[in-house]
This record gives sequence, structure tokens and C-alpha cells, in this order.
Amino acid sequence: MNNSKSWADNIWVVRCKVLFLSAVMAAFGNWIYTGKTTDHAVTPVEAIPGLIIMTIIIFMGYGFKALMEKIPKWPKTLPVAMYMTIINTFIAMNGSPFQGPIVKYISPINLMALCSPILAYAGISIGKDLDEFRKQGVKIVIVSLLTFIGTFIGSAIIAQIVLAATGGLSGL
Repeated sequence: MNNSKSWADNIWVVRCKVLFLSAVMAAFGNWIYTGKTTDHAVTPVEAIPGLIIMTIIIFMGYGFKALMEKIPKWPKTLPVAMYMTIINTFIAMNGSPFQGPIVKYISPINLMALCSPILAYAGISIGKDLDEFRKQGVKIVIVSLLTFIGTFIGSAIIAQIVLAATGGLSGL
């Protein structure tokens, strides 16, 4: 009996496929969104450099997570989004040699247009587990509402503190 996995079952191959499809959907979503909301519609070809940069950051996040998980006693449950946020913060902050190109190529991409693939995946995920979701009953609704409210209030408090500390409120 052969227990070896085919190359198509490799997690990195699956990630490449998903990210490619996401980038294609995002490029067309960005084209439609910018065509309706701005004077210049950003074509999918114009969006390619920014989407490639975003994809590289995603792969760097997955790679960094895999690397960090090899450290004994390192928590294995940290989300990959945390690693991507750390990487993105360092390569896009002031003084970084990557900041200019990153801003230049990612600026044409409207981040609202990227919500389409994310919401599609979320819908598929919820639809797949709908029976489990129903079993949770009212508890899941209450927890979800409290989470959303807490996140919103926490974000507002942090924004208020940062604006007050940086003098961003002086023009109001």
C-alpha cells in the first residue's frame, strides 16, 4: 500500500492555487470597483505588481510561521495573519527600503475590492459547517455580537489614543 501523497496534495501547492484564484478574483473585483468609484479604472494588468507583492507577503507569513513552529515551546496556534502583519509592518514602515515600491504598486489596489474573495470564502466555510453552526444556537449569536462590539469599541479607543497622542485631533 502506497501512503505517499501526490504533489497536488502538498499544502504549498494548494496554497498557490488558492492564492492565484484569489488574485485573479481580486484583480477583476478591483477593476470593477475602481471603474465605478474613481475616474480611472485599474485594469487587472495594472494590478498585477501589487497583487504579486501581496502574495509574496502571504507566502512569507506562511514560511515564517512554519519556521517559528520548529522552535521548541513556540505556540503552534498563532494565526498566520499575525506573522503577515509583523512582516508587513517592518517592510512598509518609514525608513524601510521597501516602503516606496510597496506603496507605489499596492496603492492602485482598493482594499475594499479584496473583500469579495474573502467574503466568498467565509460564505463557503459557513455553508459547509451550517449544521454545526445551528447546534450552537443562540450562544454563538451572543458571542459573535459581543466580539464585534468589543472589537469595534477597542479599535475606537486605540484610534482615539493614537489621534490624541499624535495631535491628529487638533484640526477638529
